[in-house]
Amino acid sequence: MPRPFVTNVTFKGGEMVLTVELDKFLANKPVEISGYATQNSGGFATFYDIQSVGETPAGTVVMYVKATPATAFNIGDDVTVSLRASSVWVTVLGEGQDGEMPPNYQPLALPQGTPAEEGATWNSVKAVGYPKG
Repeated sequence: MPRPFVTNVTFKGGEMVLTVELDKFLANKPVEISGYATQNSGGFATFYDIQSVGETPAGTVVMYVKATPATAFNIGDDVTVSLRASSVWVTVLGEGQDGEMPPNYQPLALPQGTPAEEGATWNSVKAVGYPKG
């Protein structure tokens, strides 16, 4: 990908907001952005996000990514941003050719367990799914 590039870094509400301009072909598609921002004086912040963004009225595709600095940034020092961007997609595969199953295929046996009773609760977050959009 010849781009994206960061066009602006602003501090707002204790967070660093990076403005990332993307190629137009990425409009309305999930894009994964990750990387870090540094200063020679020791400022350091990492960021990671997946977003789908549309084209602006000006004809650009702009994504805003937030980062909380781990080390303070200083006014007057340049900010260097190292950024990785990639398209994100999901692939779902169906049955084999003509609906044939592989040789020696055994269907997955479902585990047997104890049925849930009144008051059973599941409240431990194990995973959060992306992409959105």
